Amino acid sequence: MDSPVARPPAATSAPPDKGLDELQRYIDEQLFDDLAKFVAIRTYRGVDLSEEQVVANLQQLLTELSNQTQQFNEAQKVHKLSTFQWKKKVATPEGEREYWLFGVRLGNGPRRVALSSHLDTVSPGTQAGWEPFKLVKEQRTYLGRSQEFYVGRGAIDDKGPALIAFNVLKAVARRYDGDPRLDRLTLELLFDTSEETDMSMPHYLEDKPDEIPDLGIIFDALWCVRAEKGLERPVFTIQQRAQERASTRAASADPRVWIESLDTPQGPSNQIPDKATAVLRSDSVEALQRFALQVDALYQAYGFDDPAYRRANLTVDMSGLADKRLILQTTVQGAQHGSAPDENREGGSNPLVSLANFLSGMVGTHLARNEVSELCRFIAWSWGTQVFGEHHPDLLLRHDNVFTQGRGTTYAVTRFYTYPAGTPGPAARLELDARYALGHHSQPWDGKTEGLVGGRTSPSRFKEVFAELLRRFPAQPGYTLEYQTTTLFPPDVRLPEGRTFQQVGQAFRQVMNEQCPARAIGGGTDAKGNTNLIAAGALFTEQLGPPINFHGFDEGAPVEDLRRSAGILYRLLADEVERAREAAPAVRSLSSPVHVAPTSR
Repeated sequence: MDSPVARPPAATSAPPDKGLDELQRYIDEQLFDDLAKFVAIRTYRGVDLSEEQVVANLQQLLTELSNQTQQFNEAQKVHKLSTFQWKKKVATPEGEREYWLFGVRLGNGPRRVALSSHLDTVSPGTQAGWEPFKLVKEQRTYLGRSQEFYVGRGAIDDKGPALIAFNVLKAVARRYDGDPRLDRLTLELLFDTSEETDMSMPHYLEDKPDEIPDLGIIFDALWCVRAEKGLERPVFTIQQRAQERASTRAASADPRVWIESLDTPQGPSNQIPDKATAVLRSDSVEALQRFALQVDALYQAYGFDDPAYRRANLTVDMSGLADKRLILQTTVQGAQHGSAPDENREGGSNPLVSLANFLSGMVGTHLARNEVSELCRFIAWSWGTQVFGEHHPDLLLRHDNVFTQGRGTTYAVTRFYTYPAGTPGPAARLELDARYALGHHSQPWDGKTEGLVGGRTSPSRFKEVFAELLRRFPAQPGYTLEYQTTTLFPPDVRLPEGRTFQQVGQAFRQVMNEQCPARAIGGGTDAKGNTNLIAAGALFTEQLGPPINFHGFDEGAPVEDLRRSAGILYRLLADEVERAREAAPAVRSLSSPVHVAPTSR
C-alpha cells in the first residue's frame, strides 16, 4: 500500500491541511493520467523531429498547463495562479537560436522562491517491447522492496517531477488562499524547454536578473546535490587518407576484409548510444563469409582489458554476403546517462565500447587496417573498457575530497560517425562525454567559495591533457588524429553548511526525519552558475540504471519517490509562507552572477 505524502510532526489538535490533502488525492487519483498525456507528446531533439515539430509539441504542453491553471483558478477566491513565458533569440556558434522558458506564478512579492523542471526529453531509442510514449504501471524492485513505477520516456526525467512541482504549487495556493503573507512572496514554477541540449534557464536568468530566485530548487536530480562535476565535450577525428579507404590494407592473414563504417545513431553526446553498427566489406565473398562464420565465437572469446568485463550483446547479419557486406551490431544494456558510465559498466554494457575494442583487436589477423579501425584502436588504447581513465592515470584519472575515489572524473564514449570515403573532411568522428573532478580544472578550489570554480569562463586542463594523450598514442604511419574540446561548465560546488543547502535540508529533515544527503554528482543541471539555485529531488538514490533507467530504455519513475518529494517541496514552500512578514524585507542581493554558454547535461 502506498504511503501518504509525508507530513511533518504535528500536534494532535492541528487542523487538517487542505493543501496537503489535495496533493495526496492528486497523486493517488490523477497523476498517472496527466503524466500519460505528457509522455505521449514527443519533446526530444536531435533524431527524427524537426525543431518546428518539437516547439509545436512543447506548445501543446503549455496549452495543457494553461488550461489546468485556468480551471484551478475558478475555485480560488483571492490568490490565483498566473502563467507566463519568455523567449529570446541568441547568436550561437551554430547560428541564431531561440531560447524558451515558461512557467506559473503565485503572488507578486519581493522574495522569490522557485521550483524548476524541464519538459524536453532525450530521444526514445528503439528496443523490442519498449513503447516510450505509452505510459504504463509496473512493479519493480527498488531500494530493497517491490514498488510501483510509472514507465515511459520522461517519467522521471523530467515530466513526472514537473507535474509534481506544478501540483505542489497549486496545493500551497489552495491552503493559503486569502492569506496576506502570500503578498510578501512570489512562488513560481519554471519549465525549461531545452535542458537536455543547450539549456534555456541560464539565458533566462541572464536576461532577467531581477527574477533570479532568492531560493531555487532544480527538481531534476536527487536529494540533495552539493556539487556537480565540470562538463567537457571532447571530439576526436581521423583524417581521410589520400588513397581509397578500401585499399589501405595492412598485411594480414585475410587482408581482403575491412571496416567500411562504424556508426551509432544520431543523438546527444550525453547519452550512451542504443546500439553500435559496423559494416564490413570485402572484394571476396569467400573471405567475408569465412570471417562471418567465426565472428561470433571470436567476439565471445575476445580478451578485453578486464576479464570481468560484461560485453554487449552482438548480432551478426549475413543477409548481405552476396553483395560482399556483413553487418555487426551491439546493443546497450543498463544506465544510459552520460554522467554514469561507471554504473553502465558495473551493471550493463556500452555497445560502442564493446564493438570498437573488439574490432581494434581483429586488425592484423582478420581485418585490414584503415581510418575507422585506427580510431577504434585509439579508443582501445586510451580507455579500453574503463571509464575513470585507468589506462593513463597520470593524465586521465582524478578524484578529490568532493568527488571522491570511485566518483571522480569519468569518460563516456558515446558517439561514433563514419563519413563516406572521398568526401571533404574527416573519415570518422568520435565524441565523448567527460564529467570532471576538481583536479582536471585549471584553477584549484579554495575549499570555501560556493559556485563555479574559478568563475564561468575558467577552462579545464583537457586541452593540454588530450594533446599529450595524442602525442603518446602510437599512431600507425600515415594516419592523423586530431581533437577539439570544449569546457561547458567548471565544477559547481555548494557548501553543506551554506545558506541554500541548509534551507533545503531543513524541509527535508522535517518530512524525512533525517539529514539530507550531500551528494556530489556528474549530472549537469539548470542549477549551474548561481548559488541561489540547488539541485534537489526527485530521486532518493544515486543509481541511475535499472530499475530507473535514467536516459535509457524502460525509463521509470518510482511513485514513492515522487510522493515523498512532493511532501518535501510542499513543506519548503509552506514554510516560506509561514515565515513571511507584513514588514517589507531588506533589499535582496544576488549571490552570484549568471553566465551562459550552449551546453547539454
